[in-house]
Amino acid sequence: MAELGLGTMSILKQGDDEGRQILEAAYASGIRHFDTADVYDRHDVERLVGETFAGRRDDLFLTSKGGNEWTEDGMRWNPAPSYLEQALHGSLERLQTDYLDLYYVHGGTMEDDLDATIDFMRRQKQAGVIRQIGLSSIRPNVIRYWLEHGGLDVLMTPYSLLDRRIESLGQDVPLVGRGPLAKGLLTDEWSDRLSAKGFESWSEPELRNLLSTLPHPIQAYALAAAKRTCAVVLPGASSVEQLQQTIDAYHGDINERALDKLLARLPIHPYTKHTT
Repeated sequence: MAELGLGTMSILKQGDDEGRQILEAAYASGIRHFDTADVYDRHDVERLVGETFAGRRDDLFLTSKGGNEWTEDGMRWNPAPSYLEQALHGSLERLQTDYLDLYYVHGGTMEDDLDATIDFMRRQKQAGVIRQIGLSSIRPNVIRYWLEHGGLDVLMTPYSLLDRRIESLGQDVPLVGRGPLAKGLLTDEWSDRLSAKGFESWSEPELRNLLSTLPHPIQAYALAAAKRTCAVVLPGASSVEQLQQTIDAYHGDINERALDKLLARLPIHPYTKHTT
């Protein structure tokens, strides 16, 4: 049975008070898997998570990510072990904990010294600073390398009815599926979320034709589909109301046979970039 977690990237969209209320509402609903990253709102999300759950650390499954470094000019990718060590300990301090249940390398390319990054992660796990090694990636070549060489415990990658690319990879590692509602396209607000750019491999006209035919409630079917493939389903929320709608949909009833038919007719698009 998949677990429902909370991705925290958007919780500060309406300010600290709303962000704290989102975290508390998630906790009150039974959610214990909280996912964050040091770059979210330039460390502020980690600080808020740490402050909100101070004294309740043992109740949580707490994750974070490192590898994207804020600079004066913006953000850059930095997978060097010396930087990752700095990033990890900064996350621990802000989250008010001496270990993370799961720590992700937040990206990566084949041009990196992947072996050095993997060795760093293994040493942190051996030291007990992290309990599980994670990779958050959309690049199939990087994912394959980690699966073969990285002692990877968990993979985070997009997963939704509109983006099932990971199914084509045949990975054998627990999957944390982020974006299960496809930026709101898999909700009742889909017509307001449509963009001329489409979404991933889908054009705008294709999406309009598809989304108008999906079973109702769309959100419940989208989350039920993610449950079938993912060990953890990880939606985000920018308001308490949005969070509650997602929780209700996650626990809502659907017609499993209708979901079978839906999955059978939806394509599994292949990866088109970073394949070799």
